[in-house]
Amino acid sequence: MRPRFRYQDFVDQQRAGLMHGVFVDDTGSPGLPNTPAHLHPSRKSWVAVVVPKVHVGEVWRQFPGALSELRKTSGASEFHFTDIYMGRREFKDVPLSTRLGAFRFMAHIFGTYRFPVFVQTLDPDSLRDVRNRAAFPEQLGPFNLQKHEDLALFFLLLRVKWHLEKTYSSSDTLARVFVDEGFKRAGAAIAIPPLKAVFADGLICFARSDSILPLQLADFAAFCLNRTQLLIGKEQLSELDSSLLRIIEPLAWNFQNIPVVPLDEWFPNDGSGHQ
Repeated sequence: MRPRFRYQDFVDQQRAGLMHGVFVDDTGSPGLPNTPAHLHPSRKSWVAVVVPKVHVGEVWRQFPGALSELRKTSGASEFHFTDIYMGRREFKDVPLSTRLGAFRFMAHIFGTYRFPVFVQTLDPDSLRDVRNRAAFPEQLGPFNLQKHEDLALFFLLLRVKWHLEKTYSSSDTLARVFVDEGFKRAGAAIAIPPLKAVFADGLICFARSDSILPLQLADFAAFCLNRTQLLIGKEQLSELDSSLLRIIEPLAWNFQNIPVVPLDEWFPNDGSGHQ
């Protein structure tokens, strides 16, 4: 008989700080016109934010207050950073200074707590290369390893697993994994029994970011990754682009497995973000 799980129990465990939290979101720019030459238009990136259990309870307790402030300034109930940046939907009439304030707030959170961030990107070309270099099954449980988005998520989960095993003692690696809905519907879970020594109950849980609030941390990290990649390909940055890069620059050091290029090296002329 299969065990029965309740997401509320998982939330209660997080609030009590009983295990680490891993929060995952995806990003990319499918269908974007004029995709920069260095980016594959069909790439898929998965981004994981690891919140150690020493902080995870506090994160859960503080998030409602942050969302309350967001609601006062914009009417929005969630931090959706693409919408904040573009000034659309609930943020359509919100002043730019207020929208940038949301980025400053979240960058401060990441800078204060130093949450490790992991990234895995694949596209159809790199998928072919990976599969030519090593023998992979076509299917692994619910993962279709012939699809670059599935293999990228699987690789990301392995990266997080290795990080937890390397960072914590064998008795202290257990983490609850939440992935923003899309790959699977909210409320669903993937069981991977061989991973249950690190991922609680061997589950990869899918949820909405309005119920599993720290998923909004992953939304922020994923947005910063994607926006930075897109801006690298621009010949000249707007004032908004430059302001954003200055705000999120410290976040670069949270990313564990991608190269970090300080802005002063990226824009060597005057450091302002303009060529």
